[in-house]
Amino acid sequence: MNTSSKLTISLVSLLLASCVNQNTKVAANIMPTTNPCIKLDLLKKAYYDDFSQLKELKVGGRVSNIWRAKYQLFGENCQVFSWGGKQHNYSCRLVAPDEETAQSYYEGAKRVTQQCLGDDWHKEESPRSHDDGMKASFTNHDAKPSEKVSFSTHLVPTSGLFSTTWTIYYYVGNSTPPKQQSK
Repeated sequence: MNTSSKLTISLVSLLLASCVNQNTKVAANIMPTTNPCIKLDLLKKAYYDDFSQLKELKVGGRVSNIWRAKYQLFGENCQVFSWGGKQHNYSCRLVAPDEETAQSYYEGAKRVTQQCLGDDWHKEESPRSHDDGMKASFTNHDAKPSEKVSFSTHLVPTSGLFSTTWTIYYYVGNSTPPKQQSK
């Protein structure tokens, strides 16, 4: 093997090793945990960095950008999305086989979120406007405007041709869409 081939192989090996090392460092910072309070804290910290460490594969979108999440910190099918590239949100969903199971998941999500976030966070619960579901949002009204992150869970009926399933959504981010820019 000539010297240039050896040098190329060495350089490629070094680059691959550095990529693996970098991914290991990122994973160490956001590695999933079974402790729900640690999960909420990880998501709150990730919000301030546009969830960049949680983004895996961009799957596109016309109005928004969507990435599959590297880790399913809550529920299933987690993703990060942004509206117009300005506001990033983390979202997961979990489908329940019936209303009773869904209600149990929803109540558990509210209880755990309130316990983990503490007394500075206020819960506002209301019916959803477009279906028969419910939503609960947790916000810290005393936070600086630059730190306004909210946690919310939604209980949503999903009607099908032969049956109705229920889906629980969990969101972390800013619940209000960014203002449309004037042209």
